[in-house]
Amino acid sequence: MKMIPDHIKREILSYGADNIVSIVGEYVPLKKTARAYVACCPFHEEKTPSFTVDPGRKTWRCFGACSEGGDVAKFLMKIDGITFPASLEVLARKGGITIPNGGSKEESERRNLLNVLRRAQQFYHNSLLQNQNGAKAYVGSRMTDAMVGQFGIGFAPVGGKTLVEYLDKERLPLDVAEKAGLIRKDAAGGYRDTFRGRVMFPIRDKAGYIIAFAGRTISATAARYKYMNSPETPLFRKSATLFGLDGAIEAMKLQGEVNVVEGYIDLMQMWSAGINNVVATCGTAFTREHAAILKRYVRRLNLMFDGDDAGRKAHQKAIILAVKEEMKATAFIFPEGQDPDSFYRNGGKTENLVTMSGFDFLKQSGVEMNATMQNLHRLERLENGVAYMARSIPDVARLLARRGNLGELFSPEFLPDIEEIITHHGGART
Repeated sequence: MKMIPDHIKREILSYGADNIVSIVGEYVPLKKTARAYVACCPFHEEKTPSFTVDPGRKTWRCFGACSEGGDVAKFLMKIDGITFPASLEVLARKGGITIPNGGSKEESERRNLLNVLRRAQQFYHNSLLQNQNGAKAYVGSRMTDAMVGQFGIGFAPVGGKTLVEYLDKERLPLDVAEKAGLIRKDAAGGYRDTFRGRVMFPIRDKAGYIIAFAGRTISATAARYKYMNSPETPLFRKSATLFGLDGAIEAMKLQGEVNVVEGYIDLMQMWSAGINNVVATCGTAFTREHAAILKRYVRRLNLMFDGDDAGRKAHQKAIILAVKEEMKATAFIFPEGQDPDSFYRNGGKTENLVTMSGFDFLKQSGVEMNATMQNLHRLERLENGVAYMARSIPDVARLLARRGNLGELFSPEFLPDIEEIITHHGGART
């Protein structure tokens, strides 16, 4: 690790201190109180928030079981499992601060990977604009120009070495491109393109950097698989990556929920319909890692999978994962044979979809719920009753306000509080 000059280190730490709320807020769903911001601690299991970020002191602290605390660099070290120098590099990237001599070897490798991926996206996008292999006709049948521009859609030409030749001409290191999953060795020991004859979807991390691609064939017969993703690399693991997360974070925080879909074009059609709090899985089923990532920002998942048997099974699995992460899940049911792409492309409205609470969906599907899930189901029904009463009975709204946000009561230990509200106003137990 090359030493970071002291004056640069001070600049980085000053930036981190001044922006501690927004930086920590990328990992933890903070809620403002009178003087600070609070959340459930991300470092241990708890039901009642004990984690505090104080913008005045520019520090964070857990007043619960782990009793950890410190500045923003220490937070990054603990939550990402990185060293202090690495935390400074993360903060420098966020603040646009240049570290002389490039920082660590790992950071230099990361920059090289990101650069070659960025240049590949430019190549793919230009290939689409040049209508290589007639790609514009397919793209135009599925996407608007605004969608193409917003998401940086491109096309990988059919030729086996077009990207290799471009990278070589631009003097970009081919070994780095191979490590990024863009090219691979052929039988003769040379390089060939990984993606050929496919519409290219750039996959970005939460900061907006391109870390991988998904390629969709435009031929009904030429490819074995309709979609193909980049191989796993130092930057990309599909089981822990969500397409569109970078553009959804602020909308998720604002609305307190996220829509989860299965496909790239599903997400893009929803974005085109004005729905921004949406993410998509990257060619894999919804995983517990996905749920844990989303839990940093919201506690409510709207699951919007295809209207077929596979979609219903995906709903079941995702709901169970959400319960394990103590998140609420709602299943949005699309008409048979439709998906978010076809539904929204044809002018469908979200309010016209049938919805079911996750627990009700499981119950209807014949999935046997264990005791914990049954207890949480009972709690959810009670919460719904309280929310309904609060809209028309001021006393209930005031009682609820004294107990905190309704969304924080999604825990069995708060059952007595909720039942007290209902009983106090003559409501029947559920």
